[in-house]
Amino acid sequence: MMKDRSFILLIGVAALLAFAGCAPSPAEEPQTPMEQEAPLTSPLEAPASPLSPLLTPLVEFPAPVEGVTGEVPANLLEAILADAATRTGLERNALIVLQDEAVIWSDGSLGCPEPDMMYTQALVEGYHVIVQAGDRQLDYRASRSGFFKLCENPLPGGMGQAPEQKPDR
Repeated sequence: MMKDRSFILLIGVAALLAFAGCAPSPAEEPQTPMEQEAPLTSPLEAPASPLSPLLTPLVEFPAPVEGVTGEVPANLLEAILADAATRTGLERNALIVLQDEAVIWSDGSLGCPEPDMMYTQALVEGYHVIVQAGDRQLDYRASRSGFFKLCENPLPGGMGQAPEQKPDR
């Protein structure tokens, strides 16, 4: 019986020593990710220059642009611009693309439903293009498949739901 207790005690001490070897030593405290390599300056500050050791200028970022451009495939954008030139009678080089961005329309109307029409009730990946033509802005809606249309009466936020109709008197 004494032999069994000694053996169990020996195994317990060996396990304790094995687990103690895995723990960090008290002098070596684990560092949190923030403490590991904290920069001396904030991310928005440029490093101090030798010319101005007391003042560190902030890095200036450009103001955000209102419309996103460059996301519509070139062949689709050219087709839209050709349509805009035909509709307005302006030369192609007189048209300015204010916005061409990838969007997800809430339904098949592409955010521009027409009265008495039915549309798929599924999300549609596509594009939103706004073209400046003289003093007019043309609002084009397109699907990824290449279908596009000029939207004469866009819904607020392009929700793809029919606007409320007021009864005729």
